[in-house]
Amino acid sequence: MSTLFTGGCGCGAVRYNVTSEPLISYLCHCTECQRRTSSAFGLNMQVTDDNLVIEQGEPSARTRTADSGNKLELNFCGTCGTPLFSVPSARPNIRVIYAGTLDDPSWVPVRLHIWADSALPWAIPEDGVERISGQPNMADYIGKVDSNG
Repeated sequence: MSTLFTGGCGCGAVRYNVTSEPLISYLCHCTECQRRTSSAFGLNMQVTDDNLVIEQGEPSARTRTADSGNKLELNFCGTCGTPLFSVPSARPNIRVIYAGTLDDPSWVPVRLHIWADSALPWAIPEDGVERISGQPNMADYIGKVDSNG
């Protein structure tokens, strides 16, 4: 598989390659992402587990309960603490990459706003992108947003 995108943690101890286009990318306004990013939302993209290749280092992992009630395995650099990606228990073959850890996240398109009910009042732009109040079934949205652009 050829590498399309690269990324890693802040100190360089963990590096990864992504070998496919994302299945979906979105802004998540849940309180978990707000805390994880110390900001208003997280820019996330999903790929299948075989399309995220750890090239250097080994992420540390902790499991917690997400706003949805599902378990979420959070993977981060054990040296500098940078959050890298998560594995949702509801879809264990998916990796939710925190797109801010890409070497160049500027190309990542926003296809959805999820957990919009948790958004800070000023944090959702008037961009015409669909807003979902909570956690959607992402498997349903992958085909929908791909076919609609």
